[in-house]
Amino acid sequence: MRILLPLLTAAAMLGCASKPLTLSQTDNDIAFGDLIKIENSKMDLSFVKRNVDWQKYNAIHIAKITADNNHPENYKPPKIDKKWDGYNATFDIPESGLKKLEAEFISMAKNTFDDEQPWQYKDSVDANTLVLHIDITDIRLSAPIESSRRNHNINGRSYTQNAGSMVLKAVILDGESNEVIATSIDRAAAHDNWRLNTQVFNWSDVRTIYRSWANALKNAMFQIHQERSE
Repeated sequence: MRILLPLLTAAAMLGCASKPLTLSQTDNDIAFGDLIKIENSKMDLSFVKRNVDWQKYNAIHIAKITADNNHPENYKPPKIDKKWDGYNATFDIPESGLKKLEAEFISMAKNTFDDEQPWQYKDSVDANTLVLHIDITDIRLSAPIESSRRNHNINGRSYTQNAGSMVLKAVILDGESNEVIATSIDRAAAHDNWRLNTQVFNWSDVRTIYRSWANALKNAMFQIHQERSE
């Protein structure tokens, strides 16, 4: 499931391997005055600043990351079967779960941008660092939180087509000037097959989504550097 949302934020230059990244030639595809829409982006919507020297960057750093239970105003939460799931069932992720979502994203970024890659993850920022601000939001679960379900304690089982979906909003800034140089937004879901809905499977889906986002950024940077060197 993929949708476009009006709020633009992002992880820059997230491209598709099958088609080259290009800048839109449409006048309306300009945001915030000087950010141009990227065509063929793997993300639902991505914008980038013109004339950025992407070759100078050799590291990324996540300076800010938040995960929340927020949704758009028009969001209608799924109905809870009180008879089956119980009166305490909820789709809201507890604070401990939100913190884990944040930590897992940073862990995936560190694994993707490791010492074997041209770009590494750094815990500090310098002029050659891309600084990311990440927001993980509009998390839509396919079933209430496992521990909140009444049937969880009586060996009950819930089967869903997938764990659900989530939205990534990100902003990329230059490490030296702190200037916004790219933004992006994307809704992603993992496996599309019916299976038992448990915390173990759900976290597997989260990591799959995170890995896809991190690799999209890395692959786009590879494409940019390759084109500049030719």
